[in-house]
Amino acid sequence: MARKVGITDVVLRDAHQSLLATRMRTEHMLPIAEKLDRVGFWSLEMWGGATFDTCLRYLKEDPWERLRALKAAMPRTRMQMLLRGQNVVGYRNYADDVVEAFVGRAAADGIDVFRIFDALNDIRNMQVAIKAAKKAGAHVEGSFCYTTSPAHANKTFVDLAKALEAIDCDSICIKDMAGILAPDVAYDLVRELKDSVSIPIHLHTHCTTGMAIAATLKAVEAGIDLVDTAISSLSMGTSHPPTETVVAMLRGPGEDPLLDLRLLAEIAEYFKDVRRKYREFEMDYFVVDANALAYQVPGGMLSNLEKQLKDQNALDRMPEVLAEIPKVRAELGYPPLVTPTSQIVGTQATLNVLLGERYKMIPKETKDLVRGYYGRPAAPIDPEVQRKAIGDETPILGRPADQLKPEMETAKREATAAKSQEDVLSFALFQQVAKEFFEAREGVGRLPEDLVAALAVALVHASPAAAPPPATATAAARGSAWKSAARLEAVRHGRHGGRF
Repeated sequence: MARKVGITDVVLRDAHQSLLATRMRTEHMLPIAEKLDRVGFWSLEMWGGATFDTCLRYLKEDPWERLRALKAAMPRTRMQMLLRGQNVVGYRNYADDVVEAFVGRAAADGIDVFRIFDALNDIRNMQVAIKAAKKAGAHVEGSFCYTTSPAHANKTFVDLAKALEAIDCDSICIKDMAGILAPDVAYDLVRELKDSVSIPIHLHTHCTTGMAIAATLKAVEAGIDLVDTAISSLSMGTSHPPTETVVAMLRGPGEDPLLDLRLLAEIAEYFKDVRRKYREFEMDYFVVDANALAYQVPGGMLSNLEKQLKDQNALDRMPEVLAEIPKVRAELGYPPLVTPTSQIVGTQATLNVLLGERYKMIPKETKDLVRGYYGRPAAPIDPEVQRKAIGDETPILGRPADQLKPEMETAKREATAAKSQEDVLSFALFQQVAKEFFEAREGVGRLPEDLVAALAVALVHASPAAAPPPATATAAARGSAWKSAARLEAVRHGRHGGRF
């Protein structure tokens, strides 16, 4: 049984997105890359999701450099990313030319597997990305977001899987963001999928509710082809089932383990030390929370929601916000809670609670969801909420991206500090954030030398191996020191800026 199941480890992406607010730096990934490459994982998820934004916004790292560096360091292992369909790695729909250019460049720089999903399970929002990834020769894993509601059933997801297979996906992912897939349901769903489509089925789930290990095992019993895990030192909680645990469970009597448990133990020990470096980003509100079965909040959203409420000195209001989330979700047509709909629903629920009046303030993103700009919801939107959000305006019915004009030529003209096609794409996706990153990269607005020296000393204490030269070094070296120190400063200040 074990040898038929491929393992995707998510330690370099979703594990730290779920537990450490996506703050792991490339310098803490590269030293263990050689061992990760020797394990024999089906793939390593190491890019996409929130990592792109966080690299630019908080870490002042180039996400494209991370991709190329990890690909070079792990040539034997498939590199996998999470792509939000028409949202790419952002929080809105982008024009088709941006999607096509991004996917093509990501494949050229090292992505082998594109896991593509849409927050509303609207396949119209996935088609351009799927075609672009196929054109680039990559493996396309079409994904549906698993959720429960009066508008969802196993048949819903089987029909989605059939539609994804029909548009040339190479595999199907059950994307259970909040860990709400019950073991028996996992078994039944996988069996139905295996009976309905001919391509491999992949399970992605989280440990938020405590059911993920059992659900993974039941999925294996039902014939799942691939499963996601996280190395044990960055597993559990709002993260994923431990890799070593799953590998050990899948070993049959008298069989060798599917993967080398001793090598996995060495990797786990390494990440145990790395995790300590990011203690300030740890979420301490939940370990296992069965209430997530009701509010269905995914791990990455939980960690950042906690930080947002802390910043407002309102962490004590967390239970109220969590109780409000399913109400807002129902009123907005039962969207699965995954980026960007998790941010939209979470922000609206938070405003409803903190302002003391429901829908007193309605952000643009909520209005755009109601307008149909994110796609087709699973159920009708509450008429009263629709009236409050957009008045008598008629929501669109077509593919949302059809409303958009091409964006790449404008980005090329306006990204004056861009040095590569990758820079232009970063600018197209996150204009202001990319501009600030370009400035930091060039050392614009350098700090006084005495402050540079002080920050350099701080960096020595934070990471001795990455210590920059002192302020008494050459001008070029001082510039390098400033950049390193600025990155440290960005990380420290960034801990208060996380999104839901």
